[in-house]
Amino acid sequence: MPGRPNSDLLDLVYEAAFDPALWEPVMERIADDIGGGSGWLSQLSVADGSGGQYDDPMSRVAPEWPQRYLDHFATCNPLHNVPDTDAYFRGWRTKVVFDTDIIAKADLVRTEYYNDFMRGLDAHSVVMFRLARRGDEIAVLNLNRPERRGPFSGAELDYCEALHPHLIRAYELGERFGATRRLSGELAMVLDHSPHGLFLLSDDGVLRHANRNGERMLAQAGALRVSGGRLTATNPADARRLHALIGAAGSNDGERRSSGSMALPTPNRRLPLSVTVSPVRSQRFAPFAPGHSIVVCVTDLEAGVSVPEQRLRELFGLTPAETRLALAIFDGQTPAEAAETLGITHNTARNQLARVFEKTGANRQAALVRLIMRSVGVELRD
Repeated sequence: MPGRPNSDLLDLVYEAAFDPALWEPVMERIADDIGGGSGWLSQLSVADGSGGQYDDPMSRVAPEWPQRYLDHFATCNPLHNVPDTDAYFRGWRTKVVFDTDIIAKADLVRTEYYNDFMRGLDAHSVVMFRLARRGDEIAVLNLNRPERRGPFSGAELDYCEALHPHLIRAYELGERFGATRRLSGELAMVLDHSPHGLFLLSDDGVLRHANRNGERMLAQAGALRVSGGRLTATNPADARRLHALIGAAGSNDGERRSSGSMALPTPNRRLPLSVTVSPVRSQRFAPFAPGHSIVVCVTDLEAGVSVPEQRLRELFGLTPAETRLALAIFDGQTPAEAAETLGITHNTARNQLARVFEKTGANRQAALVRLIMRSVGVELRD
């Protein structure tokens, strides 16, 4: 019977926020603990199953199965797709869900999806860790379980629920840190491309590095400051909460070491700063904080999303005209509206959009918007 997730697994989970390749061993470790098999970390539309990528993090899945899913079974997955998205999201929560919470097992085993897809993966039961929502797409870590191992037990449910908050925070932190990794192999440069304030601390809370946005936040003399070499909050009550989160993230006690988040009110501002504190043990941070490190990610909820035009051109080889159209689509315009805004014909806009899709690999406007978000390190907030 599994106990609570151990500290080695939690360290691996938080390292996956900065190295997506580690999601595969994360899924394998969890599966081994709960008697699972294959796994997939996906972000798919609940309306039609679209949005998946062939290079999504997967474990113990043969190469042909992702293509089979995306080519056909994404449209008929009764565990994911819903007929009424508005009604679905009114009751949606980030929680641990089992297949039997969605559909009776007797009904599931009669579906095409079960007989022609799940059985090929030796999957009879599924546990789904809901991680985030972006529009009509939800990010889910799915782990399958063979029929011979029987249903999930109560102890395994407890294990999954204890692990779930860590998976959520690691996924969100990975989204924030995100695809800025594509821009450079140098960590300091990667951090500086992030639109979030990022602070790297030693395990005893000493500030070792702040990116440009972090330094800007400190220079503004607002809600955050440095005192005695340590990152703290200006308000004493907020400082105590932040110190508690940092202490938990840097604890040498594996049972206590964990991540956490808080809202940090800022004077003269309507919205607070969003603060996530996470432990990480990774060689990539060794130049700043050897051994156990702490990452504090601070998001300005009032800052507008700004997408650098030059960065899009460099990433995808877009022409200036194609980039302007892509940014118009990102801002929520239809191709017809973008054509009017840019002073081009609708046919020209359609042709340019086709070239943008070809160069970026996106196959629809929603996928293009999501790709831009990931590529320049911004995120969509509901």
